[in-house]
Amino acid sequence: MKKHSKYAILGFRALQRAAEKVAEDARRNNYKIPVWKNGQIEFEIPVAITEQKNTPDNKKPGKLS
Repeated sequence: MKKHSKYAILGFRALQRAAEKVAEDARRNNYKIPVWKNGQIEFEIPVAITEQKNTPDNKKPGKLS
């Protein structure tokens, strides 16, 4: 039995790409975005992510675990 369907994974990746673009736009323009924290919605400017995605230590980008 498959854990995830092909279309669910494609949709999940599309949502991740969209969220990254929104966060980048918010950082660039000093916009606050809603974030769920401590049981309530807080508005904050997202911090820059310095993690490199395609390094030899990371798993292959096409695989979900």
